[in-house]
This record gives sequence, C-alpha cells and structure tokens, in this order.
Amino acid sequence: MFYPHGLGHLLGLQVHDAGGRLADTTGRKREPPPQDPYLRLTRTLQPGVVTTIEPGLYFIPSLLRGLLAKHEDQLNRAMIERLLPFGGIRIEDNVEVTADGHRNLTRDAFAAAATRSGGRS
Repeated sequence: MFYPHGLGHLLGLQVHDAGGRLADTTGRKREPPPQDPYLRLTRTLQPGVVTTIEPGLYFIPSLLRGLLAKHEDQLNRAMIERLLPFGGIRIEDNVEVTADGHRNLTRDAFAAAATRSGGRS
C-alpha cells in the first residue's frame, strides 16, 4: 500500500510509452505475476530500449485505511500520520538498455550539469 505501482515503464515518444506488457512482436500480452499485479513493464528488454526506474514511498489515505485497520500492530501509526501530509516521494531514473548492461541517462545528465556548473548546485 505504500508502493501502489510498478517499478517503471517504457519511455519513448509518449511519456508512458505503450507496449510495456507485450510478450513479443505479435502483440501477445505478458501479464504481471500475481505477487506484482501493478507491474507496468513485463516485456523482455532489448538494447536500445529506454525505461524508467522509479522507486517510491507513498502515503495515500484511501489505500492506508485498510492497511492500518488490518495491520495496526505492525505499523508505526505515529510516523505514518506525521508523513501523511507530504504525500510521498519518488526517485525516477531513465535508463537505456545496452548490449552489455545499461546506461543511466538521468545520472549522466546530473553529472554533466555539475561539471558545467563547476560542481555548484
């Protein structure tokens, strides 16, 4: 309930590019596994594909009500209440799949900007 979406999605001409759940070029779908029903990207990644990696922590009252009711003894309610007004946080990196691994386009852009500014942020 603190992380109600998948880890990332395809990135391309559209902000949320279509086709993240395609199994192959015929258009057959690959559904997410039962333990990760909100996973938006299930396809096998090939070199040249760009995807997001966006871990986060969210405090959404409508989602947390049931969780708190069911697992009150396992959660730090005081901390949840303290963080609730902020809504949450997400870090998003855009990553290109390469033939030998990946290239983090976001971190590369931050490093280049820091170099141009002489390290000032």
